[in-house]
Amino acid sequence: MMLIFGLMLLLQTAACLDQFCRFNQSDICYAAVGHKLNLLMVQNTSVYDTTIRKNINYNRTTDPVCRIKNDTMRVCDLYRNRPEVTVIKGTLIINRVIKADSGNYTVFFSLSDGSETSTDLQVNVEAPIGSVEVSISCFSSGAMRVSCSSEGDQLLYNWTLNGDPLMDGNSSFDLNEGTDGNITCSVKNHVSHGQKNIRLKPCPVLNISLIALGCVALILILLFITLYLIYKKKQVKSTPGTAGSVDVIYADISHESKSERVKTESLPTADVEYIEIQTQKKRKEEEVQYGEVMSTLNHSSAHTQPQEECIYSQVHK
Repeated sequence: MMLIFGLMLLLQTAACLDQFCRFNQSDICYAAVGHKLNLLMVQNTSVYDTTIRKNINYNRTTDPVCRIKNDTMRVCDLYRNRPEVTVIKGTLIINRVIKADSGNYTVFFSLSDGSETSTDLQVNVEAPIGSVEVSISCFSSGAMRVSCSSEGDQLLYNWTLNGDPLMDGNSSFDLNEGTDGNITCSVKNHVSHGQKNIRLKPCPVLNISLIALGCVALILILLFITLYLIYKKKQVKSTPGTAGSVDVIYADISHESKSERVKTESLPTADVEYIEIQTQKKRKEEEVQYGEVMSTLNHSSAHTQPQEECIYSQVHK
């Protein structure tokens, strides 16, 4: 049952887009793109030789024409390669209108005695209304903006709130804070119409003070993070590295002279140096080295031994 009702509604909507006009009417003839246009030529085409001309340059020689006799299109440059255009009982029928069908037309009726009459008709072709959409956007104050949109040419808008008319002609307008109810946007042009109804809900009101407080808190957090990163960077630069560090050596040297001793060894004596170094390391502290250096100096002699000299050194690193 619902399917049958839907098909009937669709056929009724399509039929409403079919237009009927007469060549002798004074007002403009509007037609919908993709739909049927019926143009009544008024006179009996079986008696008159009928010529339809589309006035581009208003020149009967160069402007496209269509000659009709006895409901038959004999010479028709105007509707060439358009089989959807026919003539039935003195009515020109365009089964599928296109944008190019817009224009000013003149129909001429000629008798065999050479007399002729004519009449004009202005045809405007418009795209029909598509689906209608209504959207709502909220402001921080709680007010709202209602917008309506649709496809089609020469759109006219009409608004109602809970059945009461609002401003006309605009696709959007603003409503005060707390406005609610049912709002309807109706859209129409010369060939079709459509509408959409939605339920309004109050927009939430944002607390400006809370937003400002949140922004201040965010700025403080970012400032703290920046200062912390700068502090850490300075700490890394001030910490000495283990590799490539410079060692400073401090030495305390004392000299002591002793009596020469005679050695019985046959081998020649030589200068001997004794060094004892102790190294003590602590974590992250300077290294300290203690060294004791003893030097024995011998002079070449057969029976006597030179006086021994000792040098003591404490090395601090």
